[in-house]
Amino acid sequence: MYGSIYLDNNATTQIDEEVLNAMLPYLKEEYGNPSSTYSFGKNIQKDISKARNNIAKMLNADPDSIIFTSCGSESNVSAIMSSIKINPSKKHIITTKVEHASIMETMASLEKEGYKITFLDVDKYGRLDLTQLKESISDDTCLVSVMMANNEIGNIYPIKEISKIVHERNILFHCDAVQAVGKIKIDVKDLDVDFLSFSGHKINAPKGIGVLYVRKGIPFTPLIFGHQEKNRRGGTENVPYIIGLGKAAELVINDNFQKEKEIEKLRNYMEERIKKEISDIHIYGDLDNRTPNTSSIAFKGVKGDALLFILEGSNIFISTGSACNSQIALPSHVLTACKADLDSFSPIRISLGKYNTKEEIDTFIDVLKKNIEALRRRK
Repeated sequence: MYGSIYLDNNATTQIDEEVLNAMLPYLKEEYGNPSSTYSFGKNIQKDISKARNNIAKMLNADPDSIIFTSCGSESNVSAIMSSIKINPSKKHIITTKVEHASIMETMASLEKEGYKITFLDVDKYGRLDLTQLKESISDDTCLVSVMMANNEIGNIYPIKEISKIVHERNILFHCDAVQAVGKIKIDVKDLDVDFLSFSGHKINAPKGIGVLYVRKGIPFTPLIFGHQEKNRRGGTENVPYIIGLGKAAELVINDNFQKEKEIEKLRNYMEERIKKEISDIHIYGDLDNRTPNTSSIAFKGVKGDALLFILEGSNIFISTGSACNSQIALPSHVLTACKADLDSFSPIRISLGKYNTKEEIDTFIDVLKKNIEALRRRK
């Protein structure tokens, strides 16, 4: 988008040029079906294996534990539905009040089928109380599902500690890591998770490709049946997008989070300028433990959705929360769980990416400051 400032990278990211170039041959010359018996298609399996190896290396996983899906939501639902089939007599699931819509809506559906769902509370900073988790586990619990990083406020949750609590009771643990992969280091063996989900379009790969990690030895029932992905996810492999995701994973490995450190410095610079130059603000979340790119910030007496539309008029693109809920005119379930005063402090979400610059942030703050002053004068 020439001439625009895009600050909504938690919703999606721009495809990296190297990722695009890696994909192009598989959209043109190398278009064979990997399941074919002849070499034109069959040889592509080697390239898929290379992509799978890159992703496994990024997560410190076994390559055979990586299943390609269409998106993070499919990965989440696949993990949940497979988990409950492992222990069909158990009808209790534990999750949190701040999960992604794909988790929340799956839980709502399972409740209608007779499952009991415990939604763990968060405090005003969006932090979990692990004592409540311990007290919620029962002999009927078949699964615990907790996100690694929150898409709205950026909070990072103690997955390793949660995994230990859950596994002490011999219960399966799923982690939605869509907003964490590429932003913080992830080692699935150290975390000891049974299932982990993520999506390509959050790490500068295309939309329409995701991953589900399934720990070796965990029984798995596909959501979509077919012989592909070793009978774990049916459907002809989305070869160009798999190749693109593999390249994106390689770039994450090679960068070793140096770019994320720069992004965090830029995010902190932005917040410091805003705090100095605009009065009556509030930043949501656990400011000492969040993803390096995310800021959920509110300006007293100014509605976040009003700012969103005004900023769009200046070709500046932010959000008020999750893109998956943007068409629903409801308060943020994440900030509602935090008991936020959304009448006084209605936030915008700014999520930076590797293509954002200090000049863009300065322009954004200048436009933001001008419009907040105008909105406040009208009251």
